[in-house]
Amino acid sequence: MHVLWAHDHTFYFNESGKFFSGGKLPYAVWERYLGVFDSLTVACRGKRTSLDADMTGKTLSSGPNVDFVVLPSLSNPVNMLTKKGYVEQLLTEAISKADAVIARVPSEIGAEAIRVARQLGKPYAVEVVACAWDGLWNYGNVQGKLYAPFALNQTRNLVRTAPYALYVTEQFLQQRYPCPDGSLSSCSNVEIPEAGADVLARRLERISSLTEPGKTLNLGLIGSLNGRTKGIDIALKAIAKVRQDLPSFKFRVLGDGNQDRWKQMAANLGIGAEVSFEGVLPSGGAVFEWLDSIDLYLQPSYQEGLPRATIEAMSRACPVLGSTAGGIPELISESCLHRPGQVSVLADQIRRSAAGIEREQWMKEQAERNYNRSHNYTKPRLDAKRQAFWRSFRDYVQTEAGKTSPNYTREGVEAL
Repeated sequence: MHVLWAHDHTFYFNESGKFFSGGKLPYAVWERYLGVFDSLTVACRGKRTSLDADMTGKTLSSGPNVDFVVLPSLSNPVNMLTKKGYVEQLLTEAISKADAVIARVPSEIGAEAIRVARQLGKPYAVEVVACAWDGLWNYGNVQGKLYAPFALNQTRNLVRTAPYALYVTEQFLQQRYPCPDGSLSSCSNVEIPEAGADVLARRLERISSLTEPGKTLNLGLIGSLNGRTKGIDIALKAIAKVRQDLPSFKFRVLGDGNQDRWKQMAANLGIGAEVSFEGVLPSGGAVFEWLDSIDLYLQPSYQEGLPRATIEAMSRACPVLGSTAGGIPELISESCLHRPGQVSVLADQIRRSAAGIEREQWMKEQAERNYNRSHNYTKPRLDAKRQAFWRSFRDYVQTEAGKTSPNYTREGVEAL
């Protein structure tokens, strides 16, 4: 069975025909689908590079039984008007050859793929991975705020009528984007290896050692430096607000993108010497080693689905402070949450976490809690849940083959 997968993710490709991802969609992700389906076409955005381009921080996405169709972006008004017809043509050709469509939303390419699938009478499923409203409203410009209500309603309509829906959260996205009549499942797109009991033991020892003279408290954050969705500005402002109350500390940021803006902000806030931007590391062991050197992880995001970095930090028994964006409240203790943009609340939480006579006990409690909670996101557990969902969808596609459903009429497409 051949399936088309659609999303706005930008892949990098060169004359060799190989496609690379910025880290979120390596070939291992496609293997999740290939365990059920025979082959996959990825409908996406693309950026051509030279053969000798630096691919540091990027992972190979090409592999057996996976091909790619590169489409123009539809995420700005001009392209929506001038290139939508071309995108529809390419998607029609690709989806005509497929047995079914999997659309990851919110995304413009995913939305178009669903419309074409309905038009052609092809079964489809949606993967709901983030909140359209949060992502656009907090993007940082007027255009995003103006488009947010439209994107919210579009995504709600697409999910509401989907026959199959897979959510990365357990509650948040289900409540905001309900699918009342579809077959549903929740399964994070983040999976981590099983961490041994020694990880927790080492963390507890590290927490105890923080009281020793000369120890530096390491605060950490993982997230792209492009844009403001990860709340780097909130973290910097909160740390600056309580710097006088903290012991010797460093704020370390791991992520791709231009550092200049954030270095200037840190300098303006008077904490430039305490802040370091450390680029990118290969996913897996290198990131886990980095997290083992962090004493307090911060996730003050404006927008999230279910953040990979938070779950990875939890798996290393790291205490975490985070915003209420997306599915973060499903992961960490309520006492560790602040609303997006609440600098003062995060500042108070950092102060309580890093100072005071109850600090050590609190950090150990959070370490044990987070370590135990992270076990819900180990690869074997999620693989079993995900495979069950896609096998059910595969059976549905086989049952629907040759049928004509009123949900797939052109009138139904245009109504969206």
